[in-house]
Amino acid sequence: MNINKSQISCLVSLTLLSSCPLINYCADKTCPGNCNNRGRCVNGQCICEPGFDGLDCAGKMCPENCNGRGVCVDGKCVCESGFGGENCGDKTCPGNCNNRGHCVDGKCVCARGFKGVDCAERACPNECSGRGKCMEGRCVCEGGFTGADCSAKGCPGNCNNRGRCVKGKCVCRRGFSGGSEERQETTF
Repeated sequence: MNINKSQISCLVSLTLLSSCPLINYCADKTCPGNCNNRGRCVNGQCICEPGFDGLDCAGKMCPENCNGRGVCVDGKCVCESGFGGENCGDKTCPGNCNNRGHCVDGKCVCARGFKGVDCAERACPNECSGRGKCMEGRCVCEGGFTGADCSAKGCPGNCNNRGRCVKGKCVCRRGFSGGSEERQETTF
């Protein structure tokens, strides 16, 4: 590199706090906080490394910007109601299905014996066959029906506790008889 007389005089005048047209002394803009060592400074602006953002690269970024379903707090997503996961990309279920089922795409698939949007209700066998009401996991059968799931035909008055009901008809114990549809049985 050849340096001429004017360049030398410029360098000398630079040391005397003068300006030198050949050297861009103090020409580079600085970046806030020197980009916190998480990026590089280009023309006074931070170009942040992956995972960091902000004017000075001080902020931590969240995965996939929380998919627009949450807020990024110190690099972690705080998801809106109904969403979860590291990036708020998963649909969640109400009450986490009360640990009585599993969540599939935001809906509870309840374990056997439970039902409801959050699996909080006890289910009845065979939904009481449409012939009764489910009360806390047990069927309360309508008149004329009986059984754990109300599928069996009942007998009037439960045969007055003096016989047994077989397919909707009373089979009476020895010594008892009843209406025309009832018959006496001597075996018990």
